[in-house]
Amino acid sequence: MIALYLTFAAAVALLIASPGPVAMLVVHDARYAWPFWTIAGGVVAALVLMGLALSSLHLALDFDARLLDWGRVLGGLYLLWLGFACKPGGQGAPQAAEPSAARRFWRGLGVGLSNPKDILFFLAFLPGFILPAAPLLPQALLLMLIWALLDISIMAAYGSFARRWLSRRFLIGTLPRYCLLALGAFSVMMGVMAL
Repeated sequence: MIALYLTFAAAVALLIASPGPVAMLVVHDARYAWPFWTIAGGVVAALVLMGLALSSLHLALDFDARLLDWGRVLGGLYLLWLGFACKPGGQGAPQAAEPSAARRFWRGLGVGLSNPKDILFFLAFLPGFILPAAPLLPQALLLMLIWALLDISIMAAYGSFARRWLSRRFLIGTLPRYCLLALGAFSVMMGVMAL
């Protein structure tokens, strides 16, 4: 059983560490202050999605694949909007006002809930880490705890790296914007092609 949880932790660490929309938002928000609220929003979103996936496993609900495709399209459109909304911070650009903590939390939550990577992971791989013979609730709580701890640690590393090593005027202000635009366009394209 420990090997199963270690495998889950390794898969989750690789998934979270790969740059995605929440990581790019963390890097973007790191130009203002420590991105605690952005990270918190992303973690809450992941736990909500994970809870929904675990609940559906427990209730043995069948998903209509088109719902996932529409979710991918809507999530991609949200990422595109967010990419356009990110203010570029290139050389000579005035520094934008720091977003409020509540705004950073809700943006992190919105990006996390629309993240196609997390949605696909939970629907495709989570069942492989559930032991049918064991009670679901203790397993679900442990899997969610593992996810939350790794998510917080890795996103904190992204925030720390961004605040210490990247040029605040160019990379932090510009790179996340283009990454969010690219991820949004890819998500919309994949959803439309599947529909």
